[in-house]
Amino acid sequence: MIVEFKYRGQSAITQGLDRARMTFASNTIREAAFFRGTLARPLVLREALGALHEVVTSDLKYRPRDRFAFQQWLEEQDRIFLAKLAMRREDARVRVEELEARRVELDLLRDARLAPFYERRRHYFDYVFKNQYELSFLFDPVISIHPDEIFFEAFSKDESSYARVGARYDVFEKIHELECGTTNIDFSGKLAGEFDRMRTYRKTDLDVTPSGFGVKVGDAPEHHEKKIDLPDSWVNGFLQVQSTMTMGLTRVRMTPVDLFNVLRFLRRRKARTSPRAMRYELVPGKPVKVVFEPWNHVIELEAIFDGPKPQTVRTWGRDRLRVLGRLLPQAQHVDVYLAGLGLPSVYIVDMGEVSFTLALSGWTDNDWTGGAKFDLLTRRLNGTPEELMLVYETLGKTQNGTDAELAQRTKLTVEKTRSVLSHLCQVGRAMYDLSTRKYRRRDLFLTPFTLKDAAKAVQPAQTETTKEAAGAHQIYAADNVRIIARRPFSQGFKLSGSAKGKDGNRVRPQITVNHEGQIVEGACTCSFFKSHQLTQGPCEHLLALRLAHMDRLAAEAKKGAPS
Repeated sequence: MIVEFKYRGQSAITQGLDRARMTFASNTIREAAFFRGTLARPLVLREALGALHEVVTSDLKYRPRDRFAFQQWLEEQDRIFLAKLAMRREDARVRVEELEARRVELDLLRDARLAPFYERRRHYFDYVFKNQYELSFLFDPVISIHPDEIFFEAFSKDESSYARVGARYDVFEKIHELECGTTNIDFSGKLAGEFDRMRTYRKTDLDVTPSGFGVKVGDAPEHHEKKIDLPDSWVNGFLQVQSTMTMGLTRVRMTPVDLFNVLRFLRRRKARTSPRAMRYELVPGKPVKVVFEPWNHVIELEAIFDGPKPQTVRTWGRDRLRVLGRLLPQAQHVDVYLAGLGLPSVYIVDMGEVSFTLALSGWTDNDWTGGAKFDLLTRRLNGTPEELMLVYETLGKTQNGTDAELAQRTKLTVEKTRSVLSHLCQVGRAMYDLSTRKYRRRDLFLTPFTLKDAAKAVQPAQTETTKEAAGAHQIYAADNVRIIARRPFSQGFKLSGSAKGKDGNRVRPQITVNHEGQIVEGACTCSFFKSHQLTQGPCEHLLALRLAHMDRLAAEAKKGAPS
């Protein structure tokens, strides 16, 4: 999917003696969205945007070294060794050694003669990396202007980290003008280098405008264009992030000192052997412990865990947390949200008027777009295109709101509204803000959302295109799932059952669902769950057991029986 970005000028920061201007050039071929205000606390936004740029350019996936030159050297050594073995006369062996020494001498002379060429080639590659690399491979952040805040969203280069910077309007001394909407902004490395020059003694203006900061040639302003081959999985990554944030996550609060101790240990120690997990040990009524493997080094947090039962949650890809280091001086507290063993984790740094959200996939190689199906954990009702358009247009009037507020405005049920919002997140027309627990309007694409697009959006849910969801419906339709035990509790139901898949083997699924039908915990004896647990989403047997549970709830509701 080729996506075109066209900027009138480039983003930049202009510095004066007593005033600075931060200008973001927005995509001119998108809807008109602009903002202009004067910052009251420029440093906190500077650090947040600097951390966002670190996420955008980060690529921590393992890639083996290129050993082509080394292999060539080994082959040459083998050739020389075999040639020497074939020499029977001493004078021939001496002659070969003299020639080899001369060849080495000539190689050194050649390298010295070509040194200026190598130097200029290196400068060329540096230029290409700083310019063409940004033009062709880095995905510019998405910026959304809302009535209560302006926020930036972006994925890392390896697509394993998602970052969001939300700046409430309290961080501004004065807001001159704004127009709500969503657009892309030019976010170059040159601009990131200018962030560090921002100071508190200078008045700093923030402009998001289609005109940006451009250099004029005659009467024509400079246009900065990008055409990026955007992977189809990019939108799916946003969907999986939003699905994870709406899950029943376990929250742990860190102080800035706690986060400093975690990051300091990560900087000082590097694991050479497995396991390399960062383990959270949660015991009700006791301080939370963070354990670093393989050394089993323990850092005890100030927070007391107030959950209902003991938990141990292991997370991987801990080096990605280093990006939070520059936020520590401004941080007030850090909320950590854990989904479970090997599942994603979310870190929200509260800096007062600015928040920074870092959502990490289960581990670096298992990125957000690489087969995760966390959206299956949420039960979605079949919505009509008209209902999608109703919620979309209602959300467009206020730009944000909770599911209960939107349900009241649209006269739909809360569960139906939440299901429709999930559809809108899937097609890139909305997002869930975990820091404020609100849904927000956010259009990833420049084309308007029409009734025809809404019809396409609901079609996948009705046909169940995913293998696990389709398999669950086949199991349920064939009456191959049974509820063995069902126990209600304050947050929902705990169920155990029996299911028979396509292979004819009977397995024992167990799930914990809340009152909205969302799978909070799950376990199964099938091979898929033993291999992946929930890191690739739920298996078909867990989904089939939920279908049977929802069917029983509907039958009890018709009879008027208490549930």
